[in-house]
Amino acid sequence: MALTFDIVSAKGLDLHEERLDRVVVRRREERFVPGSEFAICSGHAPLLMQTQPCEARLVRGEQVTVVECGAGVLEVLDNRVTLALTS
Repeated sequence: MALTFDIVSAKGLDLHEERLDRVVVRRREERFVPGSEFAICSGHAPLLMQTQPCEARLVRGEQVTVVECGAGVLEVLDNRVTLALTS
């Protein structure tokens, strides 16, 4: 199964991508090294975490798309990755 990735801001849906193999973002949590990268693959367990502003990498096969993201809260649930921007 492939991943779906959405970025949501106060204005609504900013980005929607489907059929992704992997999503890579930078986390912003004190218990981990600040700014360390985190990769989400298909079948990932449910997750809720803070992210910092970064260039998220969306991987589909050999194609890598880089997307500028602000800080936010990232949720992973049933192969859906949603980043709700807070800044």
